[in-house]
Formats: sequence, structure tokens, C-alpha cells
Amino acid sequence: MIELWLMLGALLLPLAVCIAWPMLRRSRKPVANSEGGAADNAAESIARSTQAALFREHEAELEASRASGAISEKEFKTLRAEMARKLMVEEHASYRLSGVRGGGRGLLFVLAFAIPFCAVGLYLSWGAHGDVALYRDIVSSQSGATDSVAEASITQRLRERAESHPDDLSSRYVLAQRLLVSNDLSGAVKQYRYIVARQPQATHIRAELAQALFFASGSKMTDEVTDQVNQVLEGDPNNGTALGLAGIAAFEREEFRAARDYWRKALAQTTSGSGAAQALSAGVARAERAMAEAGMDDDADAPASAVVASSPQQPSSDAAGADSIRVQVSLSPAIDAAPDTPVFIYARGTDSPMPLAIVRLTAADLPAEVVLDESRAMMPGRSIETVDQVQVLARLAVKGNARPAPGDWQGDVVTLKRAEFAQPIAITIDTEL
Repeated sequence: MIELWLMLGALLLPLAVCIAWPMLRRSRKPVANSEGGAADNAAESIARSTQAALFREHEAELEASRASGAISEKEFKTLRAEMARKLMVEEHASYRLSGVRGGGRGLLFVLAFAIPFCAVGLYLSWGAHGDVALYRDIVSSQSGATDSVAEASITQRLRERAESHPDDLSSRYVLAQRLLVSNDLSGAVKQYRYIVARQPQATHIRAELAQALFFASGSKMTDEVTDQVNQVLEGDPNNGTALGLAGIAAFEREEFRAARDYWRKALAQTTSGSGAAQALSAGVARAERAMAEAGMDDDADAPASAVVASSPQQPSSDAAGADSIRVQVSLSPAIDAAPDTPVFIYARGTDSPMPLAIVRLTAADLPAEVVLDESRAMMPGRSIETVDQVQVLARLAVKGNARPAPGDWQGDVVTLKRAEFAQPIAITIDTEL
């Protein structure tokens, strides 16, 4: 904000100088031109003497007219009073002008200070001071220079702006991304839906909506996710987010060649060496291993590029590798839960609550064994392959929310280093939040 205030000061300073300059110039004039001032005073004295002589002359003429009977006594008094009034006006004209000028100097002095202060006050009241501050805080957040309190404040201010400025889709888009990263999936979906409804041609935002829906459903390719992905690929066949989701859908259907092709195409759109590129490369390698295990011919015709809706399959129980974690999950017998109550099993980094890999089951599926790997990643740039340590959790979502909420049940949080990923772990859901 310092730059903003300096710029305002640079704009207001010339204005204040222009207002104060006549006052300063007037105050210096008597000192610099004392001789000229004396001459002016002498001239004014001569003018007053001349005016007095003229008055006496006219007065004598009026008396002569009265004596000759040309005018009456009443007319004489009226005309003489009018002459006297004119003389007084002429004698005191310069005095009144000087007084007015003196008052003007005071007014200029007040304006020189009042106008800049009024301008600043009006800017704080009507200007975009809050928007500039919010923008600078967002930039600081993106550079990692904020703490959790500041992050919560930024998100809240974005929520308030979304309510007060419903047409500001740019701020709403930033809010949607922040909600997605903070695992407020329902809030992110709501904001993405709002934007897509008003800008249906924005395929990259629709792709992020599909991604948020995918996460909100527990990393399952629902019909709505499939429909959104299809719309994105129709308008933008090279959209990396949509291609990644299409690859996940194909992998779940055991169409490993299609999954590999989708991920290869997405990899071509990604910066080499980035986290997203590493995750997609791992996905391609996994699909190729699955093809080899299934005895698929690499030269066979690839399936159509459209994403075909189908019922997602249950997570695979393949042997865990270096970048996958096998988790055995069970529900405590003391917990009485409806069979369709969602169960989320996920791994997250130690620096963020955002899941790196997630599987969604139901209470009826437990006990079960799942594998958290690259195919269960929530986004290409964030996966268990990109971290050296994770926390593994299993939670019974009583209210059906992806985010932890009071009343949910959870097992112990298991922390694993990369060297321990290959060791199977067991989690029993038995603690109420």
C-alpha cells in the first residue's frame, strides 16, 4: 500500500501548491516592492483629494440652483445625499478590495489542506482501497508469505466480495480455487457452478468444476463428472485436467490403453519436470504395467476418445509398490452406521490437508482393503509420488461431507515415510470427532 499512498501524494501535492501559490506570492509582494507600494498610496491620496474637490464643486452648483429656484429644498437635500453616498463608495473601494483579498488568502490556506484530506477520505469511502489490499494479500498468499490466520481472512473476504459483487467472476474464481485446495469441496463446487452457468464457454473452468465434483464424490467418476469432462473435451481436446480425469475413468473400467493415451496426451500439455508431469508419467507407467499384466497388444486399435459413462469399479487390491500404500480398514463393532454411510480413506501430506490420494467406500463395504496410488490422486500436481512423508486416515462421514465434521468417526492417523510405503497398514474406525 505504500506505493499507492506515494502516488496519491504525488497527485495531490501539485494541487496544493497551485492553491497556495497566490497566497505565498501575495505575502512576499509588500517586502519586494515597498517603493511601489508607497507610490500606490500617494496615488490613492491624490485620487481621494480630487474626488473631494469635485464633490464640493457639485455641491456649490446645487446650492446655486436652489437659490435661483431651479430646484426645491427637498430636491437639493436628495441630490446632495446621493453625491455624498457616491463619494463614500469611491473613497472606500480600495479598502474593501484589500479586505476581500485578505479574506481570500485565508480561504486559499484552508483549501490547500482541506482538498487533499477530503480527496483521501473520499477514496477510502468510495474507492477500491479494500480491493487493492485484498489483491496484495492474495499475491502474498501465492508466494507463501502468509500464515493460517491470514489465509482464513483472505478466504472470508473473498466470500464477502462474492456476496456483495455477484458479477465479479474473477474474485469468485479465486475463491473457488482456494476452497478446493482447503478441501471445502461443496463450497468449491458451488462457486464453480455459478461461474460456469454464466460463462459456459470457459472450458478450463468447467474442467476444474469436473475435478471438484470428482473429489466431492470421493474420487469416483459419476455421471455428472463424465458429462462435464465430455463437454470440456468437445470444446478443448487438449485440456490437461479433463484428459487426466478421462484417464482415471478409463483406468477404472480397466481400459488401460485408453487411460495411457489420455495421460500421455495430458503429459504433452504439461511443463516438463513439474509435479504434474511426474504424476502423469507415473500414471502412464502404471497403465502400461496393467496392459502388460492383462496381455494387451500395444499395437491394437485404441478406443474412442470420448469418455463413456459406466459404473465405477471398486478399488483394486494390487500389490503395493514404491509409490502406493495398502490400507486395511475396518469399522468398530460399537459403531452403528447406516450401510450407505460414506467412508473416506485417504493419504495427505504433512504440510497440507488436501488429500494426495483418496478412495470412497461405504460402511457396508467394510472391512476392506484399498490401495492408495497415483490412480487415486486428486490432481496431477499433487500425489503421493511427490512427497517423502504422508498421513493416512480413514473416516466414517456420518453427514456425508467430504470435510471432517463433528459427529464423524475416524481411526488413528498413521504417519508413513517413503521407505515405509510398501508396508501394509491397518486402521480401525473407532473415535468420534
